[in-house]
Amino acid sequence: MEKLSFDLVLDQKKSKYDIGISQKFFWSGLCGILIFISANWIFNKYTNLNIKDFRIIDYLIYASFLCILIGSFYGFFEYNGNNRVIKGFITFDENEITINNAIRYNLSEIENIKFSGYDHKGRYINIMSDGDPFRSYGGDNFVEFTYKNKEYKFQFVVNSVSHRKSLMERTIPKMKMKTNIKY
Repeated sequence: MEKLSFDLVLDQKKSKYDIGISQKFFWSGLCGILIFISANWIFNKYTNLNIKDFRIIDYLIYASFLCILIGSFYGFFEYNGNNRVIKGFITFDENEITINNAIRYNLSEIENIKFSGYDHKGRYINIMSDGDPFRSYGGDNFVEFTYKNKEYKFQFVVNSVSHRKSLMERTIPKMKMKTNIKY
């Protein structure tokens, strides 16, 4: 009997806003440049003061461009779900679905099981580098089912293509012998 485990993704997030470090750098730099352009326009229009003459403004502009560069570069190495909370694991085998080795759902009692599992860690998701992460963290995978007239939905992380193939090609076909499964 082969068991296949995956990390569980909780619905909670570490922060109120679901943006990664790369996006924070990129948008901070872009806002800095826009603030400089706006302030320069206002000072030129209403006063004779040219703020480009101040050395500190040059440093702030360089820092803003550096933030954009760091955000764009970091987006190539960051995963899109770094703000997600991953806690626990889900295990699939030919007889049951288990959560953290504590909660067991027997396949013979499960109805309407549906898998959505196209994502895997490292999958390219963003071609444009606007501070968005370039690769997926592999957590856009779900299993939904009805157990004893109650609906359940779990989100899980697939670590690699081979990990996903193992679920789709070996474990799910064995599970199909016990219950009806949709993809």
